[in-house]
Amino acid sequence: MPKKDIPVIRYRWFAWVLAIVLLLVGGGAFIVNGGFNLGVDFESGLSQRIQVAPVGLTVSYSGNEDAVLSISGSALTLEVRGAEGVSIKTFKSASYPTAADLAVALNAVDKIEAVALKGSFDTADLLSGYGFPATLSTNPTQLNFKASGSVSIEDIRVALEALGNVKVQTMGASDGQMFQVRLGIKDDDTQASMEEDVRLALDAHFGEGSVVVLASDYIGAKFSKTLVSSSILAIIVAMALILVYIWFRFRIAYAVSSLIALVHDVLMLLGIIALFQFEFSSTTIAALLTIIGYSLNNTIVIFDRIRENVSLHKEVSLSVQIDKSVTQSLSRTIMSAVTTLAAILPLAVFASGDIRMFAVNMGFGILIGTFSSNLLAPAMLYWISKAQKKGNIVRKVETAK
Repeated sequence: MPKKDIPVIRYRWFAWVLAIVLLLVGGGAFIVNGGFNLGVDFESGLSQRIQVAPVGLTVSYSGNEDAVLSISGSALTLEVRGAEGVSIKTFKSASYPTAADLAVALNAVDKIEAVALKGSFDTADLLSGYGFPATLSTNPTQLNFKASGSVSIEDIRVALEALGNVKVQTMGASDGQMFQVRLGIKDDDTQASMEEDVRLALDAHFGEGSVVVLASDYIGAKFSKTLVSSSILAIIVAMALILVYIWFRFRIAYAVSSLIALVHDVLMLLGIIALFQFEFSSTTIAALLTIIGYSLNNTIVIFDRIRENVSLHKEVSLSVQIDKSVTQSLSRTIMSAVTTLAAILPLAVFASGDIRMFAVNMGFGILIGTFSSNLLAPAMLYWISKAQKKGNIVRKVETAK
């Protein structure tokens, strides 16, 4: 703990001016960027995770039984179900290291025909995408293999530009050729028709079967609207419950100060999301609600210390009590912020997808919440308490008259 109290009240105007400037920057970014980068949760349409990967092997089956081909890890499994029972054969990459080796092994199975188009590909690089396990027929089933290449995000955008309202993001390492594609819904569109449009556009640009769909999600317009309204309601209800809770635990001045600081936290995080164009999805709502709880906890600890100091030293001014209370709580605040950041930093660096975005939003939220609970909320409490005291004095004077 510092030897001298932190002059929170002295710098209250500076803190709030800085907060307002940053909020204006976030609002400007929202306007300039045309709003949030809405995820498929809030913007109805199709979301697919795709990977550009060449076809290395084709497999067909000419028998009358049911033959199913599946990929698990780096192993290929062939299951044939007939009147005589079930036959299961597994081809592991350790035993069949290349596509050519795998083709020879598959051709040894009755009524199976395998053709190695790229025999040098490693079997360990087999991809299992959307549509696997695959039921084999006389029409060849294509097997794709991971391959590092030079396909860029611009190549994907060019391939899909004719579809209109398409957003593309890079996923994973730059040489992995993995992308997230989001396509806005149009009149009379269905999931099947949109998936077919994307497939045809990618096949025309990269070659038939050269793009693997790893995941495909579809959100209808009605569901996305319901999710938006439910998310807004969740935040409003959380704020209202917080106001009531702090009102009962402390006083109305504490409750209003906390609520204003929490509104600041939410708006500031939304501004950062708009500025950096982070994807706004249901994960973002989860991060916002989590940050509300985190920031509120910090604020309550500081307010509890202020209330305690005020009751013990009634002769000392409120500004001095606030400075002392924030300083006394500083070590706890720092340890709480540092340990939480240390826990989420690996997720922000090494994770991907929704987990990574949750961690990134949480990281910014922790910094914002620490700033508001230590500087903005105490300053607001000071202003409201002074206004209440002045109002009480005026009422007493008027009553005396």
